[in-house]
Amino acid sequence: TVSSIQAGENDTLPTRGLRIGHFRILPSGVKVGSISDRIDQNDTGGGNDDDDDEDEDGEIVYPIYLLKGRNGWGTGVHPTTRLMLEWLCLPHIIQGGETVLDYGCGSGILSIGALHLGASHSVGIDIEAEALVATARNVDLNGFWGGGRLEAYHTREVEPYGLCRPYGADICLANILIGQLVRPSMVSAIMTNLAPNAYLVLSGIRPAEVDALKDAYGKYVDWLDDQYAELAACDTEGSIESYGFDVGIWCRLVGRVKKEGGTMDIETMSELAVS
Repeated sequence: TVSSIQAGENDTLPTRGLRIGHFRILPSGVKVGSISDRIDQNDTGGGNDDDDDEDEDGEIVYPIYLLKGRNGWGTGVHPTTRLMLEWLCLPHIIQGGETVLDYGCGSGILSIGALHLGASHSVGIDIEAEALVATARNVDLNGFWGGGRLEAYHTREVEPYGLCRPYGADICLANILIGQLVRPSMVSAIMTNLAPNAYLVLSGIRPAEVDALKDAYGKYVDWLDDQYAELAACDTEGSIESYGFDVGIWCRLVGRVKKEGGTMDIETMSELAVS
């Protein structure tokens, strides 16, 4: 239609792209600087400084281009993705040079956002091989493929202390449903690959599920209650238009890895090894 465009798995975005924090999410081929924002079939987008635009306050807005079609989950129209992108844009989160662990990377949208803001490296993990391909293609589309900026692994390749060597990731973004997040093997996979004092950011969860997550990770994390947030689908631009129904209220839980770490027991790590 005149007022909307499609991205990702046919999610509905505004014609000018979906603005979230410092980002504008667009399907490949939509030129940010075009007056009509028409789709140029001969242009696949691509992330570089020339594509960055400014809002009315002079703030830099980074375009995140996503390939259309079956493209991995995550365009910003679901409350959980929006909550994660908004968190990345909080002041003093990404200072430059961070390593990001994107667990459940889907389309790669969170990795791309972090790299735009100054992270040096992202490690994407997903259980679906198609999502790993989508992440790699979208990262390339946005100009971050060269220089080893992205590594992508299937969940079966994850080992305790095997990612983000030698110190661990500075930030973990995990937008995954509660049933997976609370599994001991998942807790081990995440916590053994984070640096002391790293940020752990969890979404894909409902408000009623927060206590279960706090119990699962509380031994290793100090929770930052001031960064907790909830968001309803009816307050999320493009959500109901894309899904055709109200997906309800979701939330974001944020903590920092305790400086003394916390001991990961051998039994938990062994479950990861065989899961």
